[in-house]
Amino acid sequence: MAFHFRQFTVEDEQSTLRVGTDAMLLGSWANPGTGQKILDIGTGCGVLALMMAQKSGASIEAIDIDQPSVLEAQNNFSNSPWPIRLSAIHDSIQSFSCKTASVYGCIITNPPFYSNSLKSPSARINQTRHDETLSLVELVRVVSFLLTPDGSFSIILPCQEAGRFELTCSENNLYPSRRLVVFPKPSNPPKRTLLEFTRNNLAHPENSELVIRAASGAYASEYIALTECFHRF
Repeated sequence: MAFHFRQFTVEDEQSTLRVGTDAMLLGSWANPGTGQKILDIGTGCGVLALMMAQKSGASIEAIDIDQPSVLEAQNNFSNSPWPIRLSAIHDSIQSFSCKTASVYGCIITNPPFYSNSLKSPSARINQTRHDETLSLVELVRVVSFLLTPDGSFSIILPCQEAGRFELTCSENNLYPSRRLVVFPKPSNPPKRTLLEFTRNNLAHPENSELVIRAASGAYASEYIALTECFHRF
């Protein structure tokens, strides 16, 4: 299925990680900064990398362990306004981090975060959504190794995972600079937490909340404001 954003189109039929609300939230919220290199870990169809390309002038490397996803991401990149700045790489992040000579001013990921939960019949989907091939602990260690001294790392997680993840990050000298807690509706409990980390241990990170849909079911004004550069409402 093709998703038409304001400045680009994404095909996601072949990818294990498709366009969804999590990607829309993270790509809209993340700050790519002014660095020359961005890394998207677990790119799937490439939507986060494309959002970062729209928001920056950086060169973006998008990595995924699933080859059909990489091929689809590369096709989406080629058909975008920024094909020269975007590249899709078929590799695990563990292997890639041992081979690359690059460091990155911005690292972004919508990671595999399910652990010990019901799996899909598809092995491809499981390796994308579950943490057997990339635990959150491994992810943090790789990010700490690849991030520039003044860089930032952005991620989206289930709310129940956020506290434990922050502790893992602090053990690897990465500290929260911003948090966004996301509620599906005003009456619902929070579902996702977006986190930004840097190497600066701030006494008072920025904390905010966002509701996706109003009680009526329509998109809430704060969600529209966050995503309006990408979303065609």
